[in-house]
Amino acid sequence: MKNKLTLLLLPALLMSACRTLHVGDFHSNTAVPERLPRLGLLVHERSFLEAFDMELAREMGWIGGPYGPETWFEYATTDQALEDVFRLFDNEINDNVSTTSGAAYGHARFKLIQYERRNTGWGWLIPSIGTMWAANVVGMPYSRLRSELELQLEITDANKKVLIRYTAPGVGKATQAMYYGYTKAAAIRKANLLALQDAMLHIKQKMTADVPMLTDELIAAGELKKTSK
Repeated sequence: MKNKLTLLLLPALLMSACRTLHVGDFHSNTAVPERLPRLGLLVHERSFLEAFDMELAREMGWIGGPYGPETWFEYATTDQALEDVFRLFDNEINDNVSTTSGAAYGHARFKLIQYERRNTGWGWLIPSIGTMWAANVVGMPYSRLRSELELQLEITDANKKVLIRYTAPGVGKATQAMYYGYTKAAAIRKANLLALQDAMLHIKQKMTADVPMLTDELIAAGELKKTSK
């Protein structure tokens, strides 16, 4: 009995050695060849929260309720899932899309159009249980999470006019495992981040040819007022 209890507790003890997310997980190094004028960041919180944190969205009365007017936020949350979204998009805009100095001439507005998360590694559960987790001790994963989504990015000028709208799919995967994998919560976050980065890669590829036109239209509309959103 004592040996069986030890085997059951072993995965929980070893999970403390699992991978965690780092600063680099929120950055990518694929930039558009020519930068847009400086842009502010706006996020459609509800669309991301309903997908990434349904429990909190339900508490806020968003699940199953009417959408009402579109609401965009600069940064108004401490929820972990939404913090990840803001961090990633802020880095994408500042590192890869627009300049970071001078006056701002518009906004980059992000919205999640579609999202699905699946456990594509459920087949590992049977041998995990069947071997009393011994197979996981020697390296077999617990599961692999896969996030699939469609991301929308709008570029708006200082007058809130939508100049262009991009949409792109994205896919991300993360493995749960002892030693080298993620816990379930971290795996969900990692898969979501990779899916968003994948979608942004496609969007930046589409954006490349539009940068000169967008730059002209942003500058023609004038600088962004501090109170404008």
